[in-house]
Amino acid sequence: MKKTVILVIALISVFTTLAQESTTEKNPRNNIRQGFGTHNSFDLGLGFVNPNFRTDGSAYFFEDWDTEGVIYTKDHGSFKIKKININLFDNKLEAIYDESSVYTFDTKNLMKIVINNKVFRVFEIDDELKIFQLVFKDSFSVYKYYHVIFSEGAVNPMLNRSSNKYIKNERYFLYRDKNLTKMKLSKKAFSKLFQSDNLEQQTISDYIQKSKLSLKKEEDLIKALQYITR
Repeated sequence: MKKTVILVIALISVFTTLAQESTTEKNPRNNIRQGFGTHNSFDLGLGFVNPNFRTDGSAYFFEDWDTEGVIYTKDHGSFKIKKININLFDNKLEAIYDESSVYTFDTKNLMKIVINNKVFRVFEIDDELKIFQLVFKDSFSVYKYYHVIFSEGAVNPMLNRSSNKYIKNERYFLYRDKNLTKMKLSKKAFSKLFQSDNLEQQTISDYIQKSKLSLKKEEDLIKALQYITR
């Protein structure tokens, strides 16, 4: 009960960053947060970047907000909370509160996030905090990062961009010995990265080829990782 009270106070006093955002036509966040309830005293950035354009795709990890999870913070321990989602464009954890407000959590204070049994962690890349999804864990871990680009529609019909669009690109990282390394998903680079005294690079490469695995498919990538850690 005490933790719940602390969380509510923190949400009200600290995590109302949306209320401070300006809503300009060039701000793609206007697209991200449309339809989160009535437009009351909080500026939720309702509406489109350009009312003539629709927006394809989403900047969020989960398609809807029917979610429940636990957040682990540095300052106040862990909390269970509903209606949370990860804004992949901003690398922020957000929660719908009172059906009319969206709160953005300070990423610097987050250690781990578990939503609908999916695990996320915060890592620093190029001096910026990013949210990564855990996809494999054994003697090492593999995380996935979503790099999201907002492509704005063009009025000029010659450019053939009649709608705004969120474009998601997946990147995988190896976390081993407290170091985060970007993984190249070619057979040669993968087998070289995971070779060891017990498993030669050629052996890994042969397994990938014999099993007809495409490392760019996550299910095949996990099969290769399972082979390495068997």
